[in-house]
Amino acid sequence: MNIRQADSVSIEQEASDAFVQRLYGEWTRTDQAAFESRLAGDPGYAQAYRRVQESWASLDAHAESPEIMRYREEALATARRTSARRWLEPTVFAGSGRRLAAVFAGIALLLGVAWQLSPYGYARGQYRTGVGEQRIVDLEDHSRIALDSATRLRVRFTRDARVVELWEGQAQFSVAKDAARPFKVQAGGRTVVAVGTVFTVEYVDQEVNVTMMEGKVTILPSGALDAASAASGGGDGISLIAGEELQVSRDGRTTLTPKADLEAATAWREGKLIIRTESLGEVVHRMNRYSPLQIRINDEELAAKRVSGVFETGDTPGFVNAIRRYLPVIVDQVDSNTVELRMK
Repeated sequence: MNIRQADSVSIEQEASDAFVQRLYGEWTRTDQAAFESRLAGDPGYAQAYRRVQESWASLDAHAESPEIMRYREEALATARRTSARRWLEPTVFAGSGRRLAAVFAGIALLLGVAWQLSPYGYARGQYRTGVGEQRIVDLEDHSRIALDSATRLRVRFTRDARVVELWEGQAQFSVAKDAARPFKVQAGGRTVVAVGTVFTVEYVDQEVNVTMMEGKVTILPSGALDAASAASGGGDGISLIAGEELQVSRDGRTTLTPKADLEAATAWREGKLIIRTESLGEVVHRMNRYSPLQIRINDEELAAKRVSGVFETGDTPGFVNAIRRYLPVIVDQVDSNTVELRMK
């Protein structure tokens, strides 16, 4: 399987890489000539580069924000540590995924924030991450939210409550104590209510999963009870304490796990995916959330195979190679963004 990473990244990512490297990386006359040729011959790339420039310019109005300053320093440090020429050189995906991943991680940190502030992506109180990107958001009440890959949410503060609407993805919440203003996370028709605690909420494919690390929360149908009653555990809500997990299926059925696998539930914070005997189809679906290179399985028998292991999120080639070693599969490259697995 010969897959080039440069082929798998989006045109916006390529434009972002070029923009940052021109400013802070090594940039030769040869690089500039290739860049100008690309701009002239690829209108889509030229438009993407213009959007990156405008997004970057929007940072000026927020330059002294602590969050912006932190992201800027992290991104530029990553760019400086990596050779600027790699974005132009033919690179085999499986052989250099980690090196290029470091470049795009740094760019995502900075340009992701720029996109939020630009006219293309900004909305007050809204935060998002791209595929393969993670982000930390420090709130005004000193709570902290860690966003996983491909996550979207909105934060609203009122006199009586701190409300987060999780529209898609996964996030970990470290909630500052404020008994007068409960912290509520709304996802999939459920509201998780806390005062001061640490927990993770995942909302993917219309299913909700809540895992408790510290403290206590109450989970109830959205709007069923007022915040004060929910926070005290009243009504028909479900209470969770540290170490427990609650899953809510698409049809509303709930499953409580008294002793949750906290290591697996929080592994994404370390850029890992821990699998404890799941179907290959389920694991592939999860891996696809972290990479633009998508895996497809059109074989029900293969999708039902059970697998276990620890994988790097976003390292699709490494995952595919591991599956190929342990299962009788054939890997086909369908196109630049898709590989297909099938039984031998």
